Amino acid sequence: MSLRIHIWCGMAPQTDDETKGDGQGESTARRFPRRTVLRVAGASAALSLGSGAVTASGDDDSDDDHGYGSDGPAAPKHPEEIDPIFGYASAAENPCSGEASDDCFESFANPVRPAHEVEMQIDIPELLFALVEGGGLSEGTTGNVTAAVEDGSVDEGELDRPDAGVSVRTPEGGETVTVREIAHLLADTTGFRFEPAGLRVSPGDVVLYSAETPDHAVTAYHERHGRQNRVPDGVEAVSSPLVPVGGYWLYRFEEEGVYDFNCPPHEPFGMVHRVVVTDEEDDAAELSVEDTGRPPEEENALGSILGGLDPNVPSAHDALESDALHPERIASRGTVSWDDVVEEHRTD
Repeated sequence: MSLRIHIWCGMAPQTDDETKGDGQGESTARRFPRRTVLRVAGASAALSLGSGAVTASGDDDSDDDHGYGSDGPAAPKHPEEIDPIFGYASAAENPCSGEASDDCFESFANPVRPAHEVEMQIDIPELLFALVEGGGLSEGTTGNVTAAVEDGSVDEGELDRPDAGVSVRTPEGGETVTVREIAHLLADTTGFRFEPAGLRVSPGDVVLYSAETPDHAVTAYHERHGRQNRVPDGVEAVSSPLVPVGGYWLYRFEEEGVYDFNCPPHEPFGMVHRVVVTDEEDDAAELSVEDTGRPPEEENALGSILGGLDPNVPSAHDALESDALHPERIASRGTVSWDDVVEEHRTD
């Protein structure tokens, strides 16, 4: 007996058998890729979270210096300096947008030219949100799938009914996926991420933060944000605004040391970032932590927006305490992927 859950988005449910519909005979794995980056807003709204970010210095929509020419977006020509607290934000099209290179960096005017790029991403299959919107899986199946993917792979021997069909309703029509396919989608989910999660830069380097998905900001853990102080002594309460999709934020790192950041709307889901500022690959400064306010979140709330399905990604606290993001490792490697942080957490 197959498991059926009918889910719809703005339309009535169908009662077709699992094998019917527009995708008859077609592999649902092709229709719903195992690794689909969510391109729509909504996840952060599930918890009604505000960013707490303030208005940052940035471009003016009426300024032609930030407009578009026949050959693409114009390179920003202002400001002459990047604000040490608010950085420089732009809603103009990002010349790099996930394809960072020396050529792309040179499209920025010299005073704000970046040396590194960090992408802000949401890596959650849209099918999982479709499941939640229609009511989710049963409590038993949810727990069974979550347990089967705890280490980041799918232990099909733990799945009670891996071939049970689940009817999913999306704006494109009805599809049927198996519990096994849902388990693989969940195992591939890495959630809300800065990429790379750990970055080494030299003093004076500018970093380009690219908003690849919605509702992202970059905010330091700082006492003036009501948080633990996790930046070098003398560094102010650095923060970007919410950066529009396709836009970017620039920040120049001047002081040597370790900087811990979070994305305020998505910190409950583990979205944190560490920058080590040093000229030496084998000499990273120690992280300075002062208990001036609330520490990084110790629990990851991702399961709360996925109908109880939990992909087992680290909390903000666990990510920042991981060996993967140890300042010495970041200094020696240059970059550390969020995938490395997730893998360590899942295999501990």
